[in-house]
Amino acid sequence: MTDRNEGTDSSSPRPNSKDKGPPDEEAAMLLRFRQGEREAFEWLVRKYRQPAVHFAHHLTGDYHLAEDLAQDCFAHLLVYPEKYDFRASFKTYLYTLLRHKCIDAWRKSRRTLPGEAGGRNESGRMSPKEHPDDGQMSGRYISPYALDDPARLAIVREEDREWHRRMRMLKPDYRLAVYLVDIAQLSYEEASSIMQRSTVSFRVLLHRARKKLRQIYEGEEWDCEIQRTGASISR
Repeated sequence: MTDRNEGTDSSSPRPNSKDKGPPDEEAAMLLRFRQGEREAFEWLVRKYRQPAVHFAHHLTGDYHLAEDLAQDCFAHLLVYPEKYDFRASFKTYLYTLLRHKCIDAWRKSRRTLPGEAGGRNESGRMSPKEHPDDGQMSGRYISPYALDDPARLAIVREEDREWHRRMRMLKPDYRLAVYLVDIAQLSYEEASSIMQRSTVSFRVLLHRARKKLRQIYEGEEWDCEIQRTGASISR
């Protein structure tokens, strides 16, 4: 009877079966990637490059810089595939690497991440270079119908800019927490790992961030209503 483990390296890390692991195809690709197979690496790049760029863009506010940092991150993965040890999902591992690269890039340029010291023009809107024009914008879902309708796409883009503007009004850690869970669709465990917090601490942070974002929305709606009616009402 043939041992089904024959010919395999028993010392190689394996995906943790107790966790919610990736689909079978991705699990197989990750094993091949860690063994240095170029085809598996290219598969991961095709799947994760655009989400990585959006994440870096969210952190830096500069889409072109985000593309460069994502490229640097994948170059690192190509050279050091063995450093991925399956203790976290690949997306968590990738985003953690990318977050560190974003921080390093802004430290080298002696600047601060957007939101820590401005990051907006006088109108509160971001500069044109902060807005990608790739049909996906911030990484939020966009209906394919909107992409085929110029008028609807213009509305979606304006809503995206408004969403970005309100997000920039949050503290950086609040903004990152909301992005990781509500936009990147990461679990609390994955997001807390990226932010280097305990899960409990992250849940508290996310609750406060969502509450603050809701207050921003409600405050702007109130101001618009006062302007519309011309009323002078003290809150």
